[in-house]
Parts: sequence; structure tokens; C-alpha cells
Amino acid sequence: MTGNPTIASTTAGSSMAADPTAASATAASTPAATFAGPLTGGTRAGGNGTADAVLTYVRYVRSEITRVWRNTRLLIFTLLLPIILFGAFSAGSEGDRLGDLAVAPYIMISMASFGAMNAVLGSAGRIATERSIGWNRQLRLTALTGPQYVLAKATTGFTLAVLPIVAVFVAGDAMRGVRLSAGTYLGAGASILLGLVPLAAFAIWLGYLVRPENMQAITGGVFSLLALAGGIWVPVENFPGWLADVVKLLPMYWSAQAGRAVLAGGWIGGRGLVTLAVWTVVLGAAAGRAYLRDQLRT
Repeated sequence: MTGNPTIASTTAGSSMAADPTAASATAASTPAATFAGPLTGGTRAGGNGTADAVLTYVRYVRSEITRVWRNTRLLIFTLLLPIILFGAFSAGSEGDRLGDLAVAPYIMISMASFGAMNAVLGSAGRIATERSIGWNRQLRLTALTGPQYVLAKATTGFTLAVLPIVAVFVAGDAMRGVRLSAGTYLGAGASILLGLVPLAAFAIWLGYLVRPENMQAITGGVFSLLALAGGIWVPVENFPGWLADVVKLLPMYWSAQAGRAVLAGGWIGGRGLVTLAVWTVVLGAAAGRAYLRDQLRT
């Protein structure tokens, strides 16, 4: 089936039409065009199975990253929205502080976390769309394994998440004069990404749970709730005590707090790491079950 050029081209065309993240991509970046050859066979006779598996995964990740990064509208939205929100929310008097930080650095981390969260959770829509057009079933005929497919989606999301983090950090310097050392920038960015690992598992679970036609409405509400829980729209310091305690049980709070802690010269501590680890296990298990159900169904 994978050797039939008619089927391959039809599948590629359907994927581009149905996947909003690929709408502006060129024909050369469609899945079928990128995957032709390297992914369509199993392990080569006499070849190294582990090496072939790694090569298959790397090729697929490269094709996914290329496809997403060629979507100009997605990149503009991912970059511009956090910057606009940072400019709108970061104005304040010189002495104003939120927690241990001045207003501008605090909001800078919040908006960088928000942009990165959107990028990571975008994997849900791509998985749901590919399920709806049967592209994931096509990939099962290749050497790409199911776990590699899921991991590649998460990897693509994290790669895209780097862009808003860098963009907001640059905007912080240009718009509000927030200047940090290179090590602090790297530490804050890496901490934000580490805090988003549970949400990557959540995105995979959501992608196998929700139909594409319902994804936009559901993810819009989910994004808003997660942003609120992370202290992005309203600083957690302004929450009632009982609500702040509830929010600190959620992973999104610790994702943003991880970056803020670096700016304050510390780290999120054992409680933050345990919270993130527990949510990663719970959401990862849910994503795994959803993936297995989808395989049995199709």
C-alpha cells in the first residue's frame, strides 16, 4: 500500500487540506513527500535494527519540524501574541513588585510560559487531525513505531516552544529594559520547558480524546484555564489563600514558577519537582491508554 504513488499522493493532499498547521506549507514539506523512501521499509536485511529505528525517528522528527516551521501564520501567531500581551501587561512603576520580582521580569516569564504552553499544546490538534484523515494508519505501514510517532509530536512542540521564549526575552530587553545574564536567560528558558513536560503528555492525551471539529473550542477553554492556573493572567499572589493552595497543586503553576525562581536566584524546590513528576506520570499514563485504545479501534 505504501508503494502505490496514487494512494501516497492522495493521502498527502488530504493531510495538507485537513491539517491547519500545514495549510501554508509547500508540497515538498507534506508528510508523504518527506517520508518517501526512508520510512516505507522495515529493517534492512543484515542492517542494525537499533540504528535503523533511530534513523527513522530522526527523519520523521525533521520532517515534522520542517512542516510546522513552514507554516508562516502559525509562527506569526506563536511569536506575536505573547509579545503583544507582554507589552500590554508589563507596564508599572519602578518600585512595583509581584512576589520576589519587579513587574516587568515577572510578566516576561509569564508571557514566555504562555507562548511555550500554546506551542506544546498545539500537538493535540496535529494528532487529532492526522487521526481524522487516517494518516496515522498510513504511518503504521512504515518502519515508524507508535511510541516514536507520539514522541516526535512532543519533540516538535518543544522545538516550536523555544521561539516564543526567545521572542519574549528579547522584547523584555527592548521594551522594558529587562537585562539578564546569558546563564539566567538559559536557566529560565530551560526551566519553563522542563515545567511543560506534563502538559506535553496532556496534549497527546487530548489529541487522542477529542475530535478535530471540537478541538478549537475545547483547547481555547483549556488554554485560558491553564494560563489562569499558572498565574499568567492574574498573579497567584493576588489569589485568595485557598485558591492559591489549589493552583499550586497544578503543573502549569510550576512551569511559570520555575522560570521566575531562576530570576529570583533560586529554584522551584522539591515540592515543585514532585508535583511536576506526579503529573507527568499521571498524564503520561492517560496518554498511553488513549493511544492504545486508538490503535485497537483502527
